Amino acid sequence: MAWKLAEMTWPAIESKLAETGLVVVPTASIEQHGPHLPLSVDTIRADVLGAGIASELDCFLAPTVRPGLSAHHMAFPGTITLDETTFKHVVAGYCESLDDHGFTDVALLTTHGGNTDALEAVATALDDRLDAHVFVAGTRSGLMRIRETTMRGFGVTAEEAGAHAGAAETAFVLQTNPELVEPTDGATGYLGAFTKEDVATGVETLSENGVLGDPERATIEQGRELIDASVAYFADEIRAAVSQPQEVS
Repeated sequence: MAWKLAEMTWPAIESKLAETGLVVVPTASIEQHGPHLPLSVDTIRADVLGAGIASELDCFLAPTVRPGLSAHHMAFPGTITLDETTFKHVVAGYCESLDDHGFTDVALLTTHGGNTDALEAVATALDDRLDAHVFVAGTRSGLMRIRETTMRGFGVTAEEAGAHAGAAETAFVLQTNPELVEPTDGATGYLGAFTKEDVATGVETLSENGVLGDPERATIEQGRELIDASVAYFADEIRAAVSQPQEVS
């Protein structure tokens, strides 16, 4: 089962720490996801995947870190972003607190691509400084491969599955929170190629409605398979990272 820190008493946490020192720390965002999805999409995904991963590994789950780094979505109302320094300090505060309490392995993960570089940097710095093993579970490219492979099984192309608010993320929320999904008719966004630099200049330069993909191709069934495949991917990555012996500095 998933041991959710925010829902536990301190004696219960102390007792469970005698069994496992592994904690999953998801990071996400509060940002636009097109005209059909709520700003909480990445946070919903982080909460759901985090719970699934922690349940699979029978370990602790920390509350999702939100908001994240979303400057490239600020052209769309409601988006909230942190600057990189603040984001790193928040993540560091989480990890330092957990380290102080005796957690031995802190697995950071992100459901928002904009957090990736900063998360890697802060994890490396903390792993050198803290007693706990701090690491980022999986990679952005690895998670995208899971997404594209799963959606391809339903006849949906990588471009339609999308990098942001396309069929894949829409399918996920249809599975978890269907009441939050607005009609997708006419919500298809940009389906062409783009670079990391293109996105950094602002998603609005690629897509007027903020969508990179085709949400009209989404189904509930896709969402269930995306969740299962993503949980399995992250759980395997965490098992591998925890089992590796750490160098003594």
